[in-house]
Amino acid sequence: MIAAFSCRRWPLRMPNLIRSLCIVLLGVTAAVAQTSAPTLSQLSTAIEQAREQQIDALAPQGFNAAVDARDSAARDAERGRDPARINKQVSAGMQSLQQASAAAAAARETLRAAVMTRGEALVAGAPRLAPDAWSKADERFRQATAELERNDTKNAQRYAAEADVLLREAELTAIRNGVLNEARGLIEQAEAAKVEKFAPRTIAAAKRYLAEAEQEINRNRYDSTIAASLAAQAGYEARHSMYLAKLIEATLDKRGDEAGLEELILSWEAPLGEIATAVDLQPRFDAGPQPVMKALQKQAQEQRGELQRLKNELQDRNEQLAAMNAEMEKLEARLGGVSQERIALQRRVDAQERLRSNVARIESSFTANEARIYRQGDDLVISLLGIRFASGRSTVDSANAVLLSKVRDALALFPDASLVVEGHTDSNGTDSANLILSQDRADAVRQYLVTNFGLNAEKVSAIGYGETRPTASNETSEGRARNRRIDLIIHAQ
Repeated sequence: MIAAFSCRRWPLRMPNLIRSLCIVLLGVTAAVAQTSAPTLSQLSTAIEQAREQQIDALAPQGFNAAVDARDSAARDAERGRDPARINKQVSAGMQSLQQASAAAAAARETLRAAVMTRGEALVAGAPRLAPDAWSKADERFRQATAELERNDTKNAQRYAAEADVLLREAELTAIRNGVLNEARGLIEQAEAAKVEKFAPRTIAAAKRYLAEAEQEINRNRYDSTIAASLAAQAGYEARHSMYLAKLIEATLDKRGDEAGLEELILSWEAPLGEIATAVDLQPRFDAGPQPVMKALQKQAQEQRGELQRLKNELQDRNEQLAAMNAEMEKLEARLGGVSQERIALQRRVDAQERLRSNVARIESSFTANEARIYRQGDDLVISLLGIRFASGRSTVDSANAVLLSKVRDALALFPDASLVVEGHTDSNGTDSANLILSQDRADAVRQYLVTNFGLNAEKVSAIGYGETRPTASNETSEGRARNRRIDLIIHAQ
């Protein structure tokens, strides 16, 4: 700048060489100034960063001035205008952004409540989920920040208070719409399909759940867990109403009122009957579906009890293992090394671990229809549900080869164990005949295992229990099939 100042004031009659040097210095100074000035690209990037920081809302006048400067510079650049003019516009835009940034910082402090409320509305998705309410609220908020930029704090705070109320309403509307819109749409779809004619109670339930969900949101907008659950139930009821209405209408149109209703009821009894049969219950609907449902409920409770018993047994086993490990650690600490007592305890621990591992392997090798595997005290039971004998016969034929090959692999995991083969029958026939038949079948399986798998005959015994130990109902064919079984009791220890 000194060189430029001196050259401007040098007498016009200066020597040509000196005048040339001055011109060069002026050019270098201008080039340096241009190099250090911000570029149009940098201004555009800074504007987008300011927008991400919400400076466009917190200081709209300064931000808009920067955008205007950027756009004007971009137009001049496209037209090939003077670079100096473009640089001046870019610099002015940067200066406006700096002023806007300072004004935004002041707005965050002075209008703190409204700024926080606006942020919460944004998090709730108000621009997308409540566009009308958001537009009105944000316009009032920008009026407040614009007044603050003009140093009119009083009006800024007045507008900010109004904006705070509007923003809270927009936030609530957004939360409400986000949770309820899907259910609302389904209810509207159901109403358009005129489901009230055929499913009035179900669509009424959908509307009731929707109203409860909205009330829940109004009570607590920041925890929508309950409201979301109610809205999901409302959506389900709306879909259910459409299904029912379509089914009832089609049924009535197809057969007439009486026959159509009978067909409808029978179609609902069918799957319930299939479920009952699958769990060895005899489905009877002459007194309605309630007896079957109560029987299913009772069996489910019994199965839950059995599952809990197995879980408790597994927990007891784990506790026993933990106790043995703790005992072993105490022995090590007391004896300071390896002892016969410690070795014996370690063997017990290892045996328990091997048993657990073997049980898991055996369970994975059989299907649910082939065998049921469970622990009975320290013993392992393989209940062969899939073994088949001809009626009244005890011969082990080739149809059982695949199942028995899996038995061979399972028994191989317990080479030193003793084995009891138990025979069981269903309740058809006399007690004495069933007892003899069960013993014959147990003997036949024992002989098959000894002859074909090379088991030690002295370690394999057989006993028949006839029909005295059923595991399923003898009232159904499925239950009787499950009772006609062979149980293998493995004494692993």
